[in-house]
Amino acid sequence: MRWVTMTGGLLIWALHFIGLYGIASAEDVWGAPDAWSWRLAGVVFSLLCLAATVGVGLWLARQRPDPEEPEAWERRVGLTGALVAAVSIVWQTGPLAF
Repeated sequence: MRWVTMTGGLLIWALHFIGLYGIASAEDVWGAPDAWSWRLAGVVFSLLCLAATVGVGLWLARQRPDPEEPEAWERRVGLTGALVAAVSIVWQTGPLAF
C-alpha cells in the first residue's frame, strides 16, 4: 500500500499515456481523417484520468500523519507525483483538444 500511496498519480498518468496511445492508434487504423469522435474519446478519457488524479491528490491532502513518521514523507512524495501527473495529463491532452 505504501508504494501505491507514493505512485498513485504516476500510475494514472502511465495508464493515461497508454490509453491515449491506444485511442490514437485505433483512430489511425479505423478512423476517417476528419473524425471528431476519436478526439472526443481522447478528451473524455483524459478528463476521467485527470479526475482520478485529482481524487488521489485530495485523498493524500486530507491525510495528516505526524511529521516525524515515514508516512508524512510518503504523503509528500505522493502529492508531488499527483501534481506532476495532473500537469502531464493536461499537457498530453492539449493536441487533442485544439
